[in-house]
Amino acid sequence: MRSTSRLQAHWWHATCLVFDLDWEAFRASWASEPTVFFPFADTPDRVIGQVAVETRWRRFFDEARARRAGPPYLHLKPRDLRAERFGDVGLVTFMLDGLLAAGGRQLPVQRRTLVFVREAETWKLAHLHASSAAQP
Repeated sequence: MRSTSRLQAHWWHATCLVFDLDWEAFRASWASEPTVFFPFADTPDRVIGQVAVETRWRRFFDEARARRAGPPYLHLKPRDLRAERFGDVGLVTFMLDGLLAAGGRQLPVQRRTLVFVREAETWKLAHLHASSAAQP
C-alpha cells in the first residue's frame, strides 16, 4: 500500500475548513460529482451532484455560523483515524465523540467515512458517509 501522508494531510485540511466554515476553500476540496449521506434527520437520502451537495452544506454552514460569533465555529475531536490508499482512491475513516445537537442534547458516537479521488493531481473528496453509532 502506498504512503497515506498526503491523503491524511488533505483530510486534515478539509476538516479544518469545516471548523472555520471557510466556504470557498471547503467547496474547492470536493470532487466534481460528489455524493453525501448527511447525518441530518431532515436529509435521510443520499445527496448526489455538486449543486445538491453544496446546497445542503451551505445550509449547514449558515446554521453553524448563526450559533457562534466567529471561528472556530465547530470543535470536532476525531479519533481512531485510519487512512488507506488504493492507487488514485483514498479511504479515510474516523469517529467523533462529544457532539451536541442544536438543542444541546449529547449525540451518540458519530462515524465518518470519506472517499477521496485524484483529480487534476490533487486529492478531492468524492463521497462522505456520516452516521451515528447506537449506544448500548
